Amino acid sequence: MEMIKKILLSLVISVSTAAIAEDKIVIGNTEIKIPKVEGFQSVGQSHIMYEMMLSFVPPSNELLDIKIANSDIDAEIRGLAPKYKRYIVVQTYIAGKNRTVSKNEFSQLRNILNTQYEELTKKIQSRLDELAEKGSKEVSEKFSVEMATEISDNVPLEITHNQGSRFSAMNIMTSNIAIEGQTETVSTTIGMNVLHVKDKIIYLYVYEETDTESARNWVRKMSRDVGEALIKQ
Repeated sequence: MEMIKKILLSLVISVSTAAIAEDKIVIGNTEIKIPKVEGFQSVGQSHIMYEMMLSFVPPSNELLDIKIANSDIDAEIRGLAPKYKRYIVVQTYIAGKNRTVSKNEFSQLRNILNTQYEELTKKIQSRLDELAEKGSKEVSEKFSVEMATEISDNVPLEITHNQGSRFSAMNIMTSNIAIEGQTETVSTTIGMNVLHVKDKIIYLYVYEETDTESARNWVRKMSRDVGEALIKQ
């Protein structure tokens, strides 16, 4: 149960903003294939979005994969400004990498999330703020740009799936992002998915930087499709 409590904390404080990587990841000594996603490609560790993401991943988690839209990759190649409005992120819990998680343990984790998700989301607001501040400072230093990020709200919308090897929920996160004195408020629809894959825990995050019904439909569908593809291997 202690490990389950630690997993709960590590997954709900993950804040993400966003050379093609291999289509597999390794957790401990377990190799897991990353499914192909139509219209998206994985990016390697040298990509700017990957470097930025590292600054916003909580120290308890490991960043494993980021997929961005092909249209953004095409814009980069053409020398145009990419939008980065939709992206998919895979992480895991570092302390559990070399541990086998049983079906019973994962069932306990799902049940806790199902009954306490809204409460857990509210409790970690201060940790979100700390992580956003830390990440902004690191990005500012890495890229020589003045950046500040504040998470003004993180509202749980609904639990979309709670069966078998997948727990899925949806949030709306509102961020105030200031870059070189220019401030923008961004509402992001987030699909937060906890998966049990080959006796390992995977966190799958699906993002669209809008708050619309179409965004919610896309996030819900992508969470289901990518999550189930990971589980079925």
